[in-house]
Amino acid sequence: MVGKLKNPSIALGLITRHFDDPGPIFRFLDNATEHDHVIDRVIVAYSHSKDESTITALTNRIKLDLLNVSGPDLLEVEMHRSGIAPEASDALLDLPDGGPEGEIPYGAYRNAVLFKALLEGIDYLLFFDTDVEPRILTRLEGMDARWEGADFVGTHLRSLDKERVSATTSEYSGYYIIPPISFPGLGDLLNGLGKGMALEYMEDCMDHRCLNLGPVSPGIPKPTDKPLGGNLGLDLSKAWRLAPFYSTVYSFSGLTIKGRGEDTLLGQAISASGGKIMDVDLRIFHHTYNHFPVAPDIRKKSIRDRFYWACLGWIGRNPFLSWYLDQHGILETDWRSENILQRIGLEIGGESAATYLQDDRFKHLVNAFEASFEALPEAIERYQRLMRGWDTLLCAIGQDRPPTEVEENDLGELKLAS
Repeated sequence: MVGKLKNPSIALGLITRHFDDPGPIFRFLDNATEHDHVIDRVIVAYSHSKDESTITALTNRIKLDLLNVSGPDLLEVEMHRSGIAPEASDALLDLPDGGPEGEIPYGAYRNAVLFKALLEGIDYLLFFDTDVEPRILTRLEGMDARWEGADFVGTHLRSLDKERVSATTSEYSGYYIIPPISFPGLGDLLNGLGKGMALEYMEDCMDHRCLNLGPVSPGIPKPTDKPLGGNLGLDLSKAWRLAPFYSTVYSFSGLTIKGRGEDTLLGQAISASGGKIMDVDLRIFHHTYNHFPVAPDIRKKSIRDRFYWACLGWIGRNPFLSWYLDQHGILETDWRSENILQRIGLEIGGESAATYLQDDRFKHLVNAFEASFEALPEAIERYQRLMRGWDTLLCAIGQDRPPTEVEENDLGELKLAS
């Protein structure tokens, strides 16, 4: 490949609670092999359990880095060997209290993969999730699904290889995370969840059933500021343009709730540093629900549960996100006013949703918001510590500033020689 880097090293990244199924990784490795791409290693961050047969199956084929984000791990040792002081490594690997369930923030999973890739000198890191496949759903008629093959690695790399492109991403094909639903007060609910942009899409949901199809071949890449962690490419050769992942946790009804949107801040950081995120229009298939091709029915408890937990995740994200956007002058109003508006939306929309769905849990979404808001000071403190640690990490690997023209020429010669 000719472009920014010659003979770049490529890693695939995956996060999971239980590492017990090699299938998702094999699918993406097979896809890379089919399109003549060489993958240097796979980096997996897990939290709760690992299966030895899965590890053996993968290590027989590929270099595997397995990171336990919930317990003792070699990643911290590697940081210390790289000259990162314990205070900084503690900030980078810091985990809030996960409660009796041992919940880990989504951002901590992805950061473990990101940090390992940076320490190993990987050039391009490509994330996918366990519930996505490297193929595109292009048509669905009844129960008959039509698929198109996808060059996952190649599509991301063709854009990552362009100047100033720091990340690549795309939406998915498959069912949208919000199921078909329509009732008076839906707009209030979506605004309260920070999903007001989805209202226009949801107005026709009973027609399209919230099914998203992909093109037979990817369209022309376009700039975006919305990276999606499960379909994401990162150029690590210019890590100073990136940012660590970050997501919140909060306690509600005796449970530890994980905030969504761990990739949101990445878009803001890349834009602020003069980089670009490109939407490569590679709509790989997302198994949003477990019964494809059957359309999700909100009247079924499993679908209602999935939507309810997604709501709690968005609520966990929103107070911190409003604060962050306000700090960077992006909000049209101030963060306190934004939070008041969201609270009102949840109070009105949650009551309406509870009545429509005959599920009182939605009535208490406003209480979840209050719990998330109470956790905001701790969330801000964790974020600020993380960013100080990030600066230390970049300095340790020599990426704390843009390289000079001489350094870029030296890097190009080194890559060519390798």
